[in-house]
Amino acid sequence: MGTRKTIIAIHGAGMTAGVWGGLAPHLLDHSFRPLTLPGHDPKTGTALLQDISAMAAWVKEKIAGHPQDVVLVGHSMGALVALAAAEAPSVVGIGLLGAALKMPVHPDLLKSAKETPNDAIGLIIKWSVNPAHPQVGAVRTVLGSLMHAANPAAVGCDLAACDNFFDGAMYAGAVQKPTLVLSAEQDKMAKAVEGEALSKAIAGSDYKTLKDCGHMMMVEKPIDTAQALRDFISARLSQ
Repeated sequence: MGTRKTIIAIHGAGMTAGVWGGLAPHLLDHSFRPLTLPGHDPKTGTALLQDISAMAAWVKEKIAGHPQDVVLVGHSMGALVALAAAEAPSVVGIGLLGAALKMPVHPDLLKSAKETPNDAIGLIIKWSVNPAHPQVGAVRTVLGSLMHAANPAAVGCDLAACDNFFDGAMYAGAVQKPTLVLSAEQDKMAKAVEGEALSKAIAGSDYKTLKDCGHMMMVEKPIDTAQALRDFISARLSQ
């Protein structure tokens, strides 16, 4: 394996590839290719995928035949997708950000996401950013613009997919590739203790936490998030 890798990044619920934009300038040593899952870009008109397995199958199809240097990275729901797609032959390592073995969603939020998605997005923006961030207002504004740019139906579909995903332990136990689990100390949606449990379920995985950071680490702390990925690739995938 060479030092330069292709990082394929999968976004979380109700988002698009745009949420990864802050990392791009800090990953120039690699080819950084965020994906937008079907149905999330309102301009494409494609149908939403209804569960994590279908999303993982779509990702595996997208990277089929790719040279064996893919680092598959996912955030939140995207981490579940990456975990389920980790077996793809072209994948040499995975990064699971803001994730847990199980990611259940409160029934009230599920209901709101389906019936009044803009209200649900507002709650997600509030809960997912560390309120002590020195620029919390600006971060929430950026996150809001990114989420409102996606298909509003996506957030309800995606949260339901997370709520109905029960195979995390099975997939985690099957992983045989270098893995980074990156949690945030102030994450209220996928708590650090749950990220640590995910890491322990994956043999030989690396576990790291970001201080003073909430769930949306790539928006709140893009430099630190990118550095964690670079360090992982350098230490585990560049021999």
